[in-house]
Amino acid sequence: MGVKGKVGCGCLIGILVVIMIVAGVSMHPVSLRFVGKSLRYEDKIVPADAIFVPRFAEDHNGELYVEAFREYFAGNGKVVYIENDRVLGTDIFDLVSRLAKSRGIKDNVTKPLPAGDMGDRKTAFFKQKLKEAGLKKVIVVVPEYASRRYHNMYDPTRDGGAVLYMIKPAKVSYFSADKWWRDDLSRSLIAREIYTSLLYCYSLLRKEKTG
Repeated sequence: MGVKGKVGCGCLIGILVVIMIVAGVSMHPVSLRFVGKSLRYEDKIVPADAIFVPRFAEDHNGELYVEAFREYFAGNGKVVYIENDRVLGTDIFDLVSRLAKSRGIKDNVTKPLPAGDMGDRKTAFFKQKLKEAGLKKVIVVVPEYASRRYHNMYDPTRDGGAVLYMIKPAKVSYFSADKWWRDDLSRSLIAREIYTSLLYCYSLLRKEKTG
């Protein structure tokens, strides 16, 4: 099957998930719980060349990085790539490096991937950099509520399969998958995922029509 077929299929699944989410908002808590879990996607994890952690501003306690370090110690990645950013004049990578060092991880294990204000081009930029690094398998650590979107964004069939990306959804304390509708932050994260997923699917469909 060609790439266009894959794009259409992946986008259709995304749209169906969004429809279920919208339909579930006014329904029973069991349905709402299903809505939260429908955003979760997990690949079978096998030893990879590297682990990549995108930046999530809501991850104030660095829980995603801790999860990445667990995968590193489990032997599932040789290096940990961090999406670098600046917060209040401080590099995120510097903070994560200190966190890694406090856990006994050597300095050369963590590597920064600065993207700046690239917006929608970030994903393509990261893919290109990871490919240029000669990596064949990469574990992508993201919060569980964003894992299905990242599965679509990092689908290897859209890049000719040069790099195999495995999505690792991390449970984080600031998101409640079972009772997300009762928590302000969890509700806002779900709303953001719906909006971002719709935009992404729309961009894919536009690209498919023009390409």
